[in-house]
Amino acid sequence: MAQIEVRTVTSRSDLASFVDLPWQLYRTDPNWVPPLKSAVREILDTSRHPFYGGGADAERELFLALEDGRPVGRIAAILNHAHNRFHDENIAFFGFFEAIDSEAVTRALFQAAEAWAAGRGASALRGPANPSTNYECGLLVKGFDGPPVLMMTYNPPYYADLIEDAGYAKVKDLYAYISPVHGRHLDRLIRLAEKTRKKYPELTTRKVNLKDFKHEVELVQEIYNAAWEKNWGFIPMSDAEITWMARELKPLVQQDLLRFAFIEDEAAGFILAIPDWNPVLKDLGGSPWKHPFKTVKHLLTAKPEKMEGLRVITMGVKAKFRKRGAEGLLFAEGLENALKIGYKWCEYSWILEDNELAKRTVRLMDAELYRIYRFYEKPLTGGEGQKT
Repeated sequence: MAQIEVRTVTSRSDLASFVDLPWQLYRTDPNWVPPLKSAVREILDTSRHPFYGGGADAERELFLALEDGRPVGRIAAILNHAHNRFHDENIAFFGFFEAIDSEAVTRALFQAAEAWAAGRGASALRGPANPSTNYECGLLVKGFDGPPVLMMTYNPPYYADLIEDAGYAKVKDLYAYISPVHGRHLDRLIRLAEKTRKKYPELTTRKVNLKDFKHEVELVQEIYNAAWEKNWGFIPMSDAEITWMARELKPLVQQDLLRFAFIEDEAAGFILAIPDWNPVLKDLGGSPWKHPFKTVKHLLTAKPEKMEGLRVITMGVKAKFRKRGAEGLLFAEGLENALKIGYKWCEYSWILEDNELAKRTVRLMDAELYRIYRFYEKPLTGGEGQKT
């Protein structure tokens, strides 16, 4: 019988095995998009990445499963203090889960994560979050017929069975919709936008000003933290965290597709659509140094407007400014610009399964539900200690 060992990642070699494991598991899967290994190491770096806030906002432990000495699975246990403070909860998260199709390996990994979380007083383990809802999250449970869009997760279908067999149940689904980018709805949306402008002349919009990027990031943070504060799983981003993420996203942004709405002089809402850079990431294979000639080619030729598809990552309006048509106005201008640039399709993700307003809005674009991502949760015994 094979011997399964789960060890805490403490050495550089174990961390390398943790980061490298997906390349072993997905080597024959044509839909998998390798992440940049440097980006994975960054998000796991508790001393440098602002998500952890030096330990004040979050802490984590990494576990690696070996079968007869060979890496076959991994998981991270994450104690998100910022989440627990904001939601008045007492839970931990799991993330970065990968494993061979083995119940024994999966159970051993989750037992290690559960013991770590319970030992720190957590009453439940929820996930996957890599490492929170502000990053990649959710387990793909529907829509395995193509590669993921930028910053969305991907996994084999058997992961859901493994997680459920380990005692986890659904807590929330996240929806991804898709539609072609075409002009069929543009006239209707423009008419609605014109009515909105006439009814609310104090409502104005503009594209992002990348020359004053610091100020624009502050606007995004202000709107984001106000517009999403009632959403399930929402966690406000710290100044350092949103600055870090903005710096990562800035090279990927197409200027006409990040737009703000204002009511008089106050920022009211924004929409952010990002070109799908995953075909470029897939070509790089996890490192720009792995295929230097491809890297040079992409540096010379890859531009946001040359990507085929888009992902609308966020579209939100402050609660006090809703139902004034800002959402439709931002969508109309976004579609008009996407058509001018030449994008062929757009994914709207992710949307909470019970967010009826958001679902109705994307249906204006004839968007269809084509992928579902799931959060799971399991109560923990012996984890009813003080809230973190």
